Amino acid sequence: MKVLITGGAGMIGFNIAKRYAAMKDCEVTVMDNLERSELLGHDVSSTRRYFNVDALEDMGVLVLQRDVSDPDSWYDLDEYDYIFHMAAQCGVPTSVVNPRRDFEVNTIGTFNMLEHARKSGSKVVYASTNKVYPIHDAWTLDGDMWRWENDEYHEHGFPVVDDIRGSRTPYGNSKYMGDLLCQEYHHMYGLQIGVFRMSCIYGPNQFSFEEQGWITWFAIANLKEMLINIYGDGYQVRDILWVEDVVDIYHQFMESSTEHGVWNLGGGENQVTLKQAMEIISRITGKEFVKVNYADWRPSDQKVYTTDIRPLRESFGWAPTVGIEEGIFRMISWVKGVLEVF
Repeated sequence: MKVLITGGAGMIGFNIAKRYAAMKDCEVTVMDNLERSELLGHDVSSTRRYFNVDALEDMGVLVLQRDVSDPDSWYDLDEYDYIFHMAAQCGVPTSVVNPRRDFEVNTIGTFNMLEHARKSGSKVVYASTNKVYPIHDAWTLDGDMWRWENDEYHEHGFPVVDDIRGSRTPYGNSKYMGDLLCQEYHHMYGLQIGVFRMSCIYGPNQFSFEEQGWITWFAIANLKEMLINIYGDGYQVRDILWVEDVVDIYHQFMESSTEHGVWNLGGGENQVTLKQAMEIISRITGKEFVKVNYADWRPSDQKVYTTDIRPLRESFGWAPTVGIEEGIFRMISWVKGVLEVF
């Protein structure tokens, strides 16, 4: 079996590659242009930039430093049984500042991937995002946490919605265009593809910044006594999902007879406010956050986002296996082991 993972040097892609590299008779190729740090506005060390790449190569994974938005990156690639399309410009603020590059990577890059998948008959997983939903209100502050005003959403999380007209940010739009392209390639060409609209994913090999990967970034800042900025009041709620649970549902889809679907993917009942996450991190590390700055809400910030994962339970029997406390403990343990790299 041959597997391609775009954006494979990122946290989710890395953990997918790790899973498949351990399988017998499985050839794994990763494509990544390694520009994430620069796009998010950070100059990082060579050790940090190539940390995941080096680990992948040690596992026998072929790593190609290529840009998914460049058609020339695709012309000489093999045919693959599975393609996991994780490559993306992942920063919402970055998309506002540099919408052209956001569109190139997220929309054109997805089109290039789909063309290769169509020609080679690959089954595809596309990592979409909850930011495709133009949600800007319908929350209320309930004590020390925000909640959905809609009781159904509050109990079960936000469902898959098809009619989602409205403003999203350039990032939400570019990912939505990729989302729609994936759906169209199934309906028009019969491409087998699962679209997963993701919530907050975290875990090992996540080299976070403030702009992306917030919970790991909080742990890094706590351990290194760095400044963190809280945009808003800290009572906003997210459902967080351990990365290996993500890889599990991706693999279940790929191995199933299911040819197509659009699902929301997140932690479901694993819900936490920013302030609660900080308290858990401090309790585990034994260190207080020494530099916390509160700033205004950013454009299109969601005060609540939680995921309705019932369709995934019904279709695949899938559910998160790693709870909040255990996941944060594991994540901090990994961060401690590589703290000098940050």
